[in-house]
Amino acid sequence: MLVALNPDGFNQGKAAPLWPMFKLRSLSSVQPRHFSVPLSKPASRHALRAMAQVIRSAHLGDLPLFAATLGLTADEFQELLHEDVQFLSPRLPPELLDAWLPEQFLPLVSLLWSYRASDDRLARWLSHTLAAACYGRQHLWQDLGFNSRDDVSRLIGQWFPGLARLNNRDLKWKRFLFEQLGKRQGQPGLRPPACGDCDSYRTCFSGN
Repeated sequence: MLVALNPDGFNQGKAAPLWPMFKLRSLSSVQPRHFSVPLSKPASRHALRAMAQVIRSAHLGDLPLFAATLGLTADEFQELLHEDVQFLSPRLPPELLDAWLPEQFLPLVSLLWSYRASDDRLARWLSHTLAAACYGRQHLWQDLGFNSRDDVSRLIGQWFPGLARLNNRDLKWKRFLFEQLGKRQGQPGLRPPACGDCDSYRTCFSGN
């Protein structure tokens, strides 16, 4: 059963802030402005929007629970948040996080990271975001909170251009990412775990 994470009961680093601009009581309503990365660049805003959506969806039960912190360690996730909302960061014990993570999650993160356009910390967090969203039950663009598949193509093209160029058959992104992971692991035909139950399965996996 999927449940929303509540920071109560975990170690918290500081008291809740008083500034009105950060009226945030739960990460289930987190927005891009609540992250530690400036919103000055369009590419950053696109990435932060996806990150916020994945965190919100996990807290609301629409993505697996590990996605509520993007599968990051407690310290990494706290670094992701703006200092004024870090009090909401759950201090998950490493062994609990390890137990939650799917077997292929970190290898998928590594695959994405290996094609990064830069060593920017946002690129690392985005690797986690995309990998976590691949465990959702919808199309990747929907699990990322985008308007269409083109938005995902643009995001991957900006942050992981070498990987985007490999998708020359225009496969659906979840299918493509897991196929690439399968090739790396010597497991041809590796597929996203939730796709088999989707009504669009035949459409996404027919042909090519």
